[in-house]
Amino acid sequence: MSNSVYKVFEEIEFKAKLLAQYWQNFHIEISQHLPESYQPEIQELSNNLEIALTQLIYELQNPTLTLATTGTTSSGKSTLVNLLCGAEIVPVAVSEMSAGAVTIEYSKEKSLIIHETPGALWECGEWRGISDDKIYQRLYQAMIGYIENRETQPNLACPQSTIAYPFRLLKESQLQLPKGTRVRILDLPGLAYVGDQGNANVIKQCREALCIVTYNSAETDSQKVKSLLQEVVQQVKDLGGSPARMLFVLNRIDVFRADRSWTESENRFVEKAIREIKNELTEQLKEYTEDIENLKVVKLSTWPALLSLQIQNQDDIYSADACKKADNHFNGLIEDILEDLPRNTQKWNRHDKNRVAEALWQKSYAEEFQENLREHINKHFPQLVIPQIIERFNIAAGNAIAEWATQTTTAILNSSEEQYQQECENISQIRLSLKSFLEISDRNLKEPFEKLDTKVKQVLAKQSEDDVVKYIRTIISELQEVEPYDELGVKLFPLYSWENEFQKGINQVLEAIAKSLETGRVDLDSPNLKRANVLNVNLLARNLNRLVDLGYKASVAKEGKIMEARTELEKNKLKQLNEELNELAIHLNIVIQDVLKQISTQELNRIYQAVSELFRCHLSYFEKEGNDIAPNIAIKFPESELSKVESNLTFNFQFKAGFAVTKGTWEEAVQVEKEKRTWYTLWIKKKTFYETEYQPRSSDNAKLPSIEDLLTGWVEQAKEEDSERVNQVARWLLDQIDCLKKNVDKIQNDIIDRYQERLDKANQEITLDYEKQKSVWQPMEQKAQNLAEIFSNLEKI
Repeated sequence: MSNSVYKVFEEIEFKAKLLAQYWQNFHIEISQHLPESYQPEIQELSNNLEIALTQLIYELQNPTLTLATTGTTSSGKSTLVNLLCGAEIVPVAVSEMSAGAVTIEYSKEKSLIIHETPGALWECGEWRGISDDKIYQRLYQAMIGYIENRETQPNLACPQSTIAYPFRLLKESQLQLPKGTRVRILDLPGLAYVGDQGNANVIKQCREALCIVTYNSAETDSQKVKSLLQEVVQQVKDLGGSPARMLFVLNRIDVFRADRSWTESENRFVEKAIREIKNELTEQLKEYTEDIENLKVVKLSTWPALLSLQIQNQDDIYSADACKKADNHFNGLIEDILEDLPRNTQKWNRHDKNRVAEALWQKSYAEEFQENLREHINKHFPQLVIPQIIERFNIAAGNAIAEWATQTTTAILNSSEEQYQQECENISQIRLSLKSFLEISDRNLKEPFEKLDTKVKQVLAKQSEDDVVKYIRTIISELQEVEPYDELGVKLFPLYSWENEFQKGINQVLEAIAKSLETGRVDLDSPNLKRANVLNVNLLARNLNRLVDLGYKASVAKEGKIMEARTELEKNKLKQLNEELNELAIHLNIVIQDVLKQISTQELNRIYQAVSELFRCHLSYFEKEGNDIAPNIAIKFPESELSKVESNLTFNFQFKAGFAVTKGTWEEAVQVEKEKRTWYTLWIKKKTFYETEYQPRSSDNAKLPSIEDLLTGWVEQAKEEDSERVNQVARWLLDQIDCLKKNVDKIQNDIIDRYQERLDKANQEITLDYEKQKSVWQPMEQKAQNLAEIFSNLEKI
């Protein structure tokens, strides 16, 4: 395979060794013309290069390939993990079983570690030489132990497990990787368990992983399909980085085989699903528009593919069990073969089994999936790993060698007394020019955010009624009109889209509440609510059920109602309603805080990534212009260090509810007993009769708000904090820019200081005549520049 991963890594290793040889030849030649005082510095550079080269070769020969798997509800993610392993070792169930993260590392020897976690109610420990079935059972017990107890123990941590296993992904998939490649599969938790701290720590490792995202192709309900698409977006955000490194799998695709014209139905679904996934991702992740357009989406049916492997197992009992499952569940995939086979699967011989296994493998699209996964790894794994390896090499040695060679030869050529004075003046001018350029660049970068900061302060001081959230888009547009930021395109989208994501998250929660109250049937099954603490969601659900029982449902919830509570029973009911609506605000606060915490994590990561892109663009431009101003000083800025941002932004939300209960009066009709004499008794006897009188009574009066009024109020409450959150972002951005400027300023001054020192040393220790300058040092300067260029080009491979 010409484009195998192995060949790419091998090429970089070869070129790095060639670089070391160039330096070896260069320093041997230059040493012949330098005083002894230069030798310690040359030796230090050579030693550092040797250490860095050894480390680079080790990292190239021993990289880590991480495949992270995640998926939408009931998408068969766990079965996919088992398919990659070639055995059923990860628990599979109809309900969500992926409570904790499972790390599967390739090893010839099998073992299982269930790590100690806070409050664990399951057995933790390490088991070596463990069977597949025992791995499955122990993981199942840990996960089910967590799922059954997490409602009563909200601080219970998810189980965390590590499996060592000789999985088939590496053995049989014909991946051409460097021999020492460490391969691992991260089986990520379901959407409902992402917020657990242990799971969150594992997910952070996915920033440098290739990801497989499974989608449930068997879902037909339009509302659930919409929910699945939102889940896809949530998972992509959780994984972080570009969707380009994610392989999307339309799993359970065999469902269409039941249709009369199944190929047409399947093709129609695939086209529609790809279009909808791309649209949903593009809408919320515009910064990756180009990558999303080229998204890789493949078809697969994981279970029949896994059964195909199990049927071929040499263990007859294991194989027979897989045959029975294939006959029971995937009869339609093998019906043309079944006509030739005994009806009892126990009577199938090895040839029969192989025929069934081959049919399942082909019709489940397993071979196409395996080929696509291989191509995905070949294409993206080197890009994911090699740039970081090269930059570490350059920071450790490459940049210093390029700088030393360029600066030393330039310094020597300017070491004569006349040229020395001129070069010192030149250095002073370079300092001023670079300082001026840095100030201008910094001002161009800061100016839009300073405008934003000013605008926010005006809004907070009630001096302006402008929408500061919309204003962010305006100032980003202004920034992108200035060189070089006009090259960034949509990469800065997260800097102004985050507030919209908060509102969408809040709206989704509120819509679920509104629908529950209007229908009188509580249903809080939405992607964002799945991410909240299950105990808090359950408390919210009980609160909603109590409101429904009190009559706050249907038309009352939809339209509101004016209530006049006259009796003690009615007054108590009104009081209960008020208390329950206030309780609703309390539970809603807790749940929305949970939801927004997850959204904050996603959006802040996107903001940090956008700012890193902004800073990389800024540094690249400054480095280029700086080297134009000072071509023989070798200015270099390590982007991975300078483009880092501090993750210290947090957002808070608070809500209030309830309604006013006022005292009122009403007149109650009361029958009063009276007596009077009548004429027909000659006014001697009295007759009793009743007369209606109206007596004043007190009442509790209130207008029950409609659910629309209630939820609109909460939306407005959330928006009231917009300006404060924008203020946080504006101040944070300005702090990051100030920090960047300070670091850039220090690095460039250190580089110029080192050149000044080398110039001073050359002036003091080297006597240069015209002939030597022409015959030795001018060619040497050219070789130094070539050497610097070669080191620089290593990054561009």
